[in-house]
Parts: sequence; C-alpha cells; structure tokens
Amino acid sequence: MLDTPNDDVKHEEHYLIDNVQMALHERINQLFSEHPEKTNAALSRFVGCSRATVTDWRNGKTKKIDGENAYKVAHFFNVNPEWVQTGKGQKNKLQPNTEPGPHIRGKVPLISWVRAGEWCEAIDNYAVGDAEAWLPCPVNFGPHAYALRIKGDSMTSPYPGTKSYPEGGIIFVDPEKAVTNGCKVIAKIENQNEVTFKEYREDSGKRYLKPLNPQYSMFEMTETTLLCGVVIGYFVEE
Repeated sequence: MLDTPNDDVKHEEHYLIDNVQMALHERINQLFSEHPEKTNAALSRFVGCSRATVTDWRNGKTKKIDGENAYKVAHFFNVNPEWVQTGKGQKNKLQPNTEPGPHIRGKVPLISWVRAGEWCEAIDNYAVGDAEAWLPCPVNFGPHAYALRIKGDSMTSPYPGTKSYPEGGIIFVDPEKAVTNGCKVIAKIENQNEVTFKEYREDSGKRYLKPLNPQYSMFEMTETTLLCGVVIGYFVEE
C-alpha cells in the first residue's frame, strides 16, 4: 500500500521552518527594509564603525555581532538589542504602560478620627504611640500633617468622571495649608462634637461644608466650626 501524506507532519515541518532564528544579515537587512530612509553610512556613523563593517553585516560575511555594537544598532532602529545580537526574544521593544511614581516626601502618621478632633484644638499634642502607622506621602506637607482613613460614603460621588473618595481610602491632611474655595477639608463641628471630611465652599459671604454624595445635606459653617486641615492627597489600598 502506498504511503499517504501526513498533514500533521507537514504542519510540524512548516512550524519549525517558520521558527528558525534569522541569521545576522537577515535581521539587519530586515531592519533596513523597514526603515528605507536609513543608510549604511548613517548606521556606520551612529555605531562608530566603518562602512565595510556594516556591509559585512548585511552580506552575511560577518556571522556575529558583539554586544556593544548590537546595542548601538538596536538603538539606531529602536528595537530590542537581544534580538539584534542573537535573534531571540521580541524584535520590537515592549511599550511601557507605567511611568516613574512621584518622589516620596516623607511619612505622616495615620491617626483616628478622635485624634483628628483633638488635633484641631491642640496641633502639637501628637505622641508617637498615637499613630496606627506611618504612611509615605508623595506631596510636600507641613510638620503637623497626618492621614485619616475615610469613614462612610458622604464623599463618594455617584457621577462618572468626578472626584470621589469612597470609604476605606486614605486622605493626607495638612493643617498648615491655606483653605481655598472648593478644597477638601477636615472640620470639627463643635456643638455636635463631630469631625467630618467635606468640600469647603464659600457663597455670598457664607461658608459651607458640602458632601459629594447628594444624598447628604450641605452644612452651613458657624463661628464654632473649626477647620482641622486641608486634604493634600488621596490613596486607595488594593
């Protein structure tokens, strides 16, 4: 009986052929074909080698390229140096989807809301043991800054694309920062013995504490309402 072709074997053969590493001259010539504006002379000047060296890379006379030259060639074409030198790995550089984070300015104490109320009236009464933790803060802050963990949903906005501060997030507060219309503040409502996190608003000579959640009412400040600091940052734990 005659042997019949095996499609699985054919498929495997093609797979192996397609995945054979390209030779150095093939890799270099592919880069030039993708960048027709670039020339041998330009590459030789960029790398700091002779034009003959580039010609040898392209015609297959040179089989290998050292790490330094591979790095320069990769930089010239904006590709992966490992691929230029060995043919392994991805040719194109992976595009980063992150960027360097902000510089940490120092650490501030994470305290309770009860302590925050005390802080309103006596800003220097902090003791080391009163903090739950010390948290790194990425923005500039004064010597009496502190952090609070948000309670409740009064500052959770239901509107897409707007600033929102859901329960559990951490806010950084600076008592020395100037209060401006629209900033977020920590305030103590003295007659209610309550410390709250709200948006500060001024309108027609009156001052208000406004929640971002419309289910809660805006509160008009009185002379006994104490501002305990301005929110300078917000952090959410994973």
